[in-house]
Amino acid sequence: MLPLINLHNHSSYSDGTLTPEALVREVARAGIKYFSLTDHDITGGWAGLEPALKEAGIIYCYGVELSSNLHDSLHILGYGLDPANPALLVKTAGFREKRRERLKQIMALLRGLGLDVSYEELPFNNACTIGRPHIANLLKKKCLVKAHKEAFERYIGWGRPAYVPPNGPCIEEVIKTIKAAGGLAVLAHPGVVAKILDLAAWKEMGLDGIEAFYPSHSNTRTREFIALAARYGLFITAGIDFHGPGTDRDKMFGFEYSDEMFKGIKKAFI
Repeated sequence: MLPLINLHNHSSYSDGTLTPEALVREVARAGIKYFSLTDHDITGGWAGLEPALKEAGIIYCYGVELSSNLHDSLHILGYGLDPANPALLVKTAGFREKRRERLKQIMALLRGLGLDVSYEELPFNNACTIGRPHIANLLKKKCLVKAHKEAFERYIGWGRPAYVPPNGPCIEEVIKTIKAAGGLAVLAHPGVVAKILDLAAWKEMGLDGIEAFYPSHSNTRTREFIALAARYGLFITAGIDFHGPGTDRDKMFGFEYSDEMFKGIKKAFI
């Protein structure tokens, strides 16, 4: 049986529901051998996570997921970087502040629609990243929607009455931020942003890889991304975008690992 790889996961430091330590238990139970934590715009979860990974004998690489202002789902994964890099910490703190500005605007729109919600009700603290999923959770908690998905479909998704465009960094700044911290830059879930793919331009900016293996990618689509990676000189990664119990991405699993397929990311592993 081949070992399993899953390099795209979130903890309670961003929009996941498990603590880093609890996340490791799920990873170990699922038999994942190659792993990364990629919280949104924050690397704080690594301090508690790393000792647990070592104890479980799981091979890992430091990770983060940074958002861009080009599209709600245009995210770049950073691997092999220094999670305590001072410049990275300053940059990601700035990115999180921009997120908060966006959330305040969204909450104002929701109040304008007659919904009894306030920014102060969100689970804000300096040690975590908050985003639209936290607004969806609040709306569900207050019985203003029946499900997390409904919040996006009725209020805060693209084109809905309380939607506010992303206000984070441009994709070039995202890639430069990862590189400056010693990392490798990988395009997350390319199938989700297939209509705006510009791999040639992003490669020029320093993009290193592409997440070809992803749960919503069909076998055909995965092969297409593998071919595109070869065409543009990018390496391949795999991740499931795990968010934990209570979300719509709550099943921990991995993709079959081979040295040949994932040779480009191997240098990032601890």
